[in-house]
Amino acid sequence: MHVVKVSSKGQIVIPKEVRKRHRLGRDTNLVLLESGDALVLRKKTDVEEILRDEFGPLLRASEETLKELWGNPEDDVWDGV
Repeated sequence: MHVVKVSSKGQIVIPKEVRKRHRLGRDTNLVLLESGDALVLRKKTDVEEILRDEFGPLLRASEETLKELWGNPEDDVWDGV
């Protein structure tokens, strides 16, 4: 367990051994997640991967459905109006 202090500018320092263990470099983007009264830091790339895995099938299904709706030749009649 590590105790970190919030600076007057709202900044915290992640201890060196934690940064090293989790491969957090200077340009690593983190996402701050709130869960009730808990705060969780995750790598942005990890969060993006989780979202892609969880919502990818839903997104693909939505895209296919919208293509069917918008690709309907019967709707072309409205182009001339």
